[in-house]
Amino acid sequence: MTKLLVLDFDGTMTDAEKEGAPYRAGYLADLALLADKDPDVIQTWAEEFSEQVNQNPQDYGWKFGGQIVAPACVDPYLRIMPIARMIFDRASAFKNENERDRILDRILYKYNYKKTITAFRPHAGDFLQKFDQQSDYQTFIVTNSHTDPVRDKVQQLGSEFPDGLNWLVERVHGSAKKYIIDPLFDQIDEHLTLPGLSRPILLRRKHYFDVLDDLRSSVGVDWNDVVVLGDIFELDLCLPFSLGATVGLMRTEFSPNYEVDYLDTHERGATFWDLNSAAEWLAKL
Repeated sequence: MTKLLVLDFDGTMTDAEKEGAPYRAGYLADLALLADKDPDVIQTWAEEFSEQVNQNPQDYGWKFGGQIVAPACVDPYLRIMPIARMIFDRASAFKNENERDRILDRILYKYNYKKTITAFRPHAGDFLQKFDQQSDYQTFIVTNSHTDPVRDKVQQLGSEFPDGLNWLVERVHGSAKKYIIDPLFDQIDEHLTLPGLSRPILLRRKHYFDVLDDLRSSVGVDWNDVVVLGDIFELDLCLPFSLGATVGLMRTEFSPNYEVDYLDTHERGATFWDLNSAAEWLAKL
């Protein structure tokens, strides 16, 4: 039976910590300039605040539209958001919230994101090759990242193989906007509650739903024949999971325990440290 396999990319096929290290370094250097503080001082503060965020993952999140849409601890790009705000608080800099948001979430993000590097998870190319057009899965990539950079990375992985991964390049759907909550979208419950997490996980992500539903319809399967693999439950997995899909989490040392524990004990969930394990799981579904 044909199934629809949806893959996130950055953080799922790549090592977000390695890719984001130059981003974090550049971002902190800019914070030092803006806060008028010595870079070593900012680095020390950042390490202190990073530990605070990592130890209390449910207390810090990526806020979009005034609501938390993902935990902040999971990757360098989300982690820097509350850290930067805590640095500005301690430095008494840019106290106007609107001005602060523009500087941190737009200017510094855009400028420093260009500094990221490409670092694939081990066996990423082998993993993708397993799900070519001859497999039981119809495979697509759905990512928050822009389409063209992800297509370039897929082509880079494909260079390892005689036939490449050209079949997958055209199946990349970027700018999925998995973080946008639409309160008027009523085809799904408003939220999901996880043990160990005091706040609700918001589900009404209409833009992401539309992308997934279009793919599901084009392949001709029900939601229970959809499988999604991602690295952040709250962005990549919570919506399809709540619709009946089976989901797998590519975990890191920063994955919140409440996400891992929930998926490891659910019949439609699983977590993995490496792509070989994820491939074995998919082969058995």
